[in-house]
Amino acid sequence: MKTLVTSFGLLFCLLLIKTTESIIPPFLEHLQREQPVVHTFRPTAARCCRVGQRTARRMMSCSTYSGQRLLNSVHSVRGDSDAFTTKVTECTANFATSFEKCCVNKENFLKEIRMCRRRYTDRVFRAKCIKIAKAKYRQ
Repeated sequence: MKTLVTSFGLLFCLLLIKTTESIIPPFLEHLQREQPVVHTFRPTAARCCRVGQRTARRMMSCSTYSGQRLLNSVHSVRGDSDAFTTKVTECTANFATSFEKCCVNKENFLKEIRMCRRRYTDRVFRAKCIKIAKAKYRQ
């Protein structure tokens, strides 16, 4: 009886190994055939608005004119600036008004926050000033 159970266990293991051998290599071949996913930036009004806000946060130029946009690539410090500047150029080409409006709005908001921090040394007044600025720009 014990040898019968052992032989069934051995037979089952061999069957399982053969099944996995027949499944795994085609799966690995399928993985090797797959191309890496390339994420391309497709500009929309909302995405370009977010790109404009990031442009303002990085203190880059909000202007859609090419002469001032060239300054963006010179003054950027981050390593991923090439990908970001391509997003900026695509947005200024396709959705210039949305990009510029959001960028200028965020830039003015950040200027007002900085002025609150410079103007008031008292914490309570500074917090009130920042709260008013956030309400004004709906941030």
